[in-house]
Amino acid sequence: MSSELLEGVTWFRGSSIRIRRAGIEVHVDPYGHDADTPDAGRADFILLTHPHYDNFSEEDIDRLRSPDTVVVAPATMKKQLNEADHFLRAGDVLQLRDLDLLAMPAYNVDKRYHPPEAGWLGYVFTLDGVTYYHAGDTDLIEAMMSVRCDVAFLPVDGHYTMNAGDAARAGIFCGANVVVPIRWSDGPTADEAMRLASAEDLNVELLERTV
Repeated sequence: MSSELLEGVTWFRGSSIRIRRAGIEVHVDPYGHDADTPDAGRADFILLTHPHYDNFSEEDIDRLRSPDTVVVAPATMKKQLNEADHFLRAGDVLQLRDLDLLAMPAYNVDKRYHPPEAGWLGYVFTLDGVTYYHAGDTDLIEAMMSVRCDVAFLPVDGHYTMNAGDAARAGIFCGANVVVPIRWSDGPTADEAMRLASAEDLNVELLERTV
């Protein structure tokens, strides 16, 4: 089941995810692509969660987009991104060609890095019959209880976002068939990812970072 649901999924680094499925290519927070990336001009959809440097890279967006690429971003990013096709607020729903999308809130509860008033986002989207939840940079929040998904990409760094314990609860809240930890690398963040992988009642897949 995991391999089927994760077919075409690549984790680059941080929160950067690419999904290729049914001939459609979706990027969330593209970051770290080389100048000669084979993905150049191939993105059908680019979803941006917030404007921090490792989530919003104009260089990567320019490399991946073509004239037909649809770019979706939080409404509060209009100053940084003039050329997005859709600016959304939490709760907004989009029905696009090949992609159905729901904008979700993403924020810190007791930290200052991602304040609720910033209006930053995660996304629930369905592609070729598989529903994905990319939580963005967030803590465990009540809105996650309304999510139903097949695959959940959940941050686990434990400093700027929730830790493994809260990510495990988020995975249970949203009923994910597969949970994929993001926002981890080496050291303490790797420990958090391993803690999540050992959580009971969850199917957790640790993807290999590609950059």
